[in-house]
Amino acid sequence: MRNSAAIRLGLACLLLTAAIPGARAEEPSPGQLLHDKSCLTECHASRAGGKANDLYNRPNRLSSLEKLEAQVATCNQNIVKPKWWPEDEAKVVGYLNDTFYHFKK
Repeated sequence: MRNSAAIRLGLACLLLTAAIPGARAEEPSPGQLLHDKSCLTECHASRAGGKANDLYNRPNRLSSLEKLEAQVATCNQNIVKPKWWPEDEAKVVGYLNDTFYHFKK
């Protein structure tokens, strides 16, 4: 009988958590997934002493959306394997801009 009550309570909590907006962790965006898979582990971590995202907070970071787009394109052409499609580049630029840079679109 006690197990049955505990199971019902657990299910009720699970259902309530699922019903509350923002209670669950958001899924990563497609741009973040591409970035994390291709950029963080392969390049950025080695260039930033293991703190890959620190590249986006350095004093001489990119200064415009156009420069961000150009940098992502350069990385795609020279480093990323397999290469991204142009729409994938745009997703990565969107993720980086929304998360780190906040340039006006």
